[in-house]
Amino acid sequence: MEKDFDKFDDDDDLEEFDKNILESEEFEDAAPVVRDYSQRQILIWEDDDARREACLEVLTDLLVGATIKSVKSETEALEQLENEDWDTFVVDFYSEGVSESEFIKRVNNYPGSILVAISMGPLTLPDERDPAKTELLRRLFDMEKPTAQLHG
Repeated sequence: MEKDFDKFDDDDDLEEFDKNILESEEFEDAAPVVRDYSQRQILIWEDDDARREACLEVLTDLLVGATIKSVKSETEALEQLENEDWDTFVVDFYSEGVSESEFIKRVNNYPGSILVAISMGPLTLPDERDPAKTELLRRLFDMEKPTAQLHG
């Protein structure tokens, strides 16, 4: 059984196929979905300066209107946890010590929050502007926040 993509000889054929799909009547009336992130409060913790800046840049571009702050150390992250209200926390579990940190323990018990664990190493703005990658990353932040509050 031949799969649809097996019938293309080269990238030009595939690009023409993509162009035909996008120009079809099915997509004629499709409008981009407008998302409102103005109520989102996102805290990024990443020790590596380059990765932290790349993540901040990508998320700022992707989640227009959200309040996003990035910190370098667990101490700074814990201070932010105590002093500000956050609904989303972004960390890289590939970073040494993050998964068993005090910060993660507290975030896991932070009422109504979302913990997004992503690998920040490969994040670059040009790559994240690719619609396929953008949509996958955005979905991590489009999850509904839990409504039930945890009480100790």
